[in-house]
Amino acid sequence: MESIKSAWRNVFRQPSRSILTIMSIAIGVFSVLLIGTISNLGREAVSQELESLGMNGITVSAGTGSTFSEDALELAEASAGVAEATPLSYCYTDVLVRGSETKGLVWGVDSNITGIISLNLLYGRSISREDVRTGSRVCLVEQNFVRQLYQRDNATGKTLKIMLDGREEEFTIIGVVEAGGGILQSLMGESVPLFLYLPYTTLGEYSGSEGFERIAIRLTEDADPERVGTVLEHTLNNEQGEPVKVENLNQYAEQFSAILDTVSVVLSVIAGISLLVAGLSIMTVMLSSVGERTREIGVKKSIGASNGVIVREFLLEAIFLSLLGSAAGTGAGILAGWLGCTILGISYQIPPTLAASCIGCALLTAMIFGAYPAKKAASLRPVEALRHD
Repeated sequence: MESIKSAWRNVFRQPSRSILTIMSIAIGVFSVLLIGTISNLGREAVSQELESLGMNGITVSAGTGSTFSEDALELAEASAGVAEATPLSYCYTDVLVRGSETKGLVWGVDSNITGIISLNLLYGRSISREDVRTGSRVCLVEQNFVRQLYQRDNATGKTLKIMLDGREEEFTIIGVVEAGGGILQSLMGESVPLFLYLPYTTLGEYSGSEGFERIAIRLTEDADPERVGTVLEHTLNNEQGEPVKVENLNQYAEQFSAILDTVSVVLSVIAGISLLVAGLSIMTVMLSSVGERTREIGVKKSIGASNGVIVREFLLEAIFLSLLGSAAGTGAGILAGWLGCTILGISYQIPPTLAASCIGCALLTAMIFGAYPAKKAASLRPVEALRHD
């Protein structure tokens, strides 16, 4: 207990020097924590974007120049591990609104599309079974699309023209949705185009196709994507009479996650260099302290203080410096993360594991870089220490 009290008193023997050391540790912990928080939030945001784009299941594509029939869709729905299946067709074409022209990805979908892709209906209604049955000339558009071309949020009841099979065809907007791809759209621009959704029967009518090119599948929670994909490939190959292509879309999410993990590690290593610098500052401070307190150390050893007591006292001093810096850096990192998420409207969760890791690394750094000064202090001979002025 006496060693703890003595170490705590000595922490602020030179206040300005101690404060600078604490600040260097705080900056290192703050950097690592902030970068880790940003990486975690980025990984979560991208994962949610990919899932909302339908990249959390399986898609089956027909062969070149071929399409699926309703029978193939029923076979897919009946397969083990399949929670829901929906037809998909698409084309990348021009969309005309009020004399302006833009590129859009037009999806032909069924009425159950919301079970596969996250489409949050903001205004109007969704595509109904009746729309699909009759091939209605109606469409859903994304909120980003509406804001860009109509300069408003709600465009239900408005009309637009879509270039299909070389002709301009007029469609009525029946709903505005908030769909996936918002972040990706902002980051990648034209690489992620604006989306529109039509009944797949309507799109097939204009493209001259009686079927659809793809089947999107949502799996049950306990399903093995690889196993389900193999079964679907075998089943639909027999139905089509030609090879079909099965894609596990979870792989794309895993690839993005792996890229983010790599970036996170690289940035964390760069930020960790500041912790190394902080450790060197601890060593410098402790070596200076040993030089200043040589006579004091000699007195303590002459009245019976062992080498272990001296080592413990100096190590505790280094640990106290690290704890104060870690606490300040962790608090600043959490506050910065919370403020950033509040401004961006993102839900923020304190990363306890990351914070604990930062504090643990800082303490380990303090013990490593404080060990040499402590050993040097303990190795002083009492007679020589007492002669020191």
